[in-house]
Amino acid sequence: MFKDNDFVYIDYVSKIKDTGEVIDTTIEEEAKKANIYDPEKKYKPLLVIIGEHRVLEGLEEALRNFNEGEQKEIEIPPSKAYGERDPSKVKLVSLGELKRQGINPKPNMVIRLAEGGYATVKSVSGGRVILDLNHPYAGKTIIYNVKVVKVLKDEKEKIQALVERWFGENNKMTFELTEDKKSVKFEVPKDYFLLEDLQTRKYVLAKDIITFVLPESVVSFVENYNKETFK
Repeated sequence: MFKDNDFVYIDYVSKIKDTGEVIDTTIEEEAKKANIYDPEKKYKPLLVIIGEHRVLEGLEEALRNFNEGEQKEIEIPPSKAYGERDPSKVKLVSLGELKRQGINPKPNMVIRLAEGGYATVKSVSGGRVILDLNHPYAGKTIIYNVKVVKVLKDEKEKIQALVERWFGENNKMTFELTEDKKSVKFEVPKDYFLLEDLQTRKYVLAKDIITFVLPESVVSFVENYNKETFK
């Protein structure tokens, strides 16, 4: 049984109940079998922090009743997956309007809207386009086959997992955690000094550490500059 702020790694295969269509997985072999393999994607267990709400509500709720190493099949209704279908989110727009945005719509194409968000093109006819702003899986019951493959209990392991989340698996960030666990100090490698989003990454990493691992700690980042830095 898991509780808020527990760090668990899961492998899963998710599919639409009605059709059996596999829509997502963390397992490369399963992706290839279902013809949804993406060579750009890194297939590996997914980190879920219980209570963070980064995964489907129904999945997170179910995980609270798992144990390490346990595998189950769970069924998630639309209300706790991608939501119910909302007929008011289907709208008619002019073909010219989309073409002015550089979009040449075709049925079943998913497009990004200028005002934000995504829509699925349902039909194109007579200069008019019907767009569906519902999530493609809205109204669908989702089946997950899930296995909890690893649970992190050590604070250093949890911090390292968060570093990998925000700086990548092969990052060069190093840190020291004091014995009283009140201070986490990172040394930022010079390779990262010019990262455009470095400040944002540092902010969200510090926020996650304080929120989910060590709420009483102070997180700091040290950037050391010397003549070698500018060579």
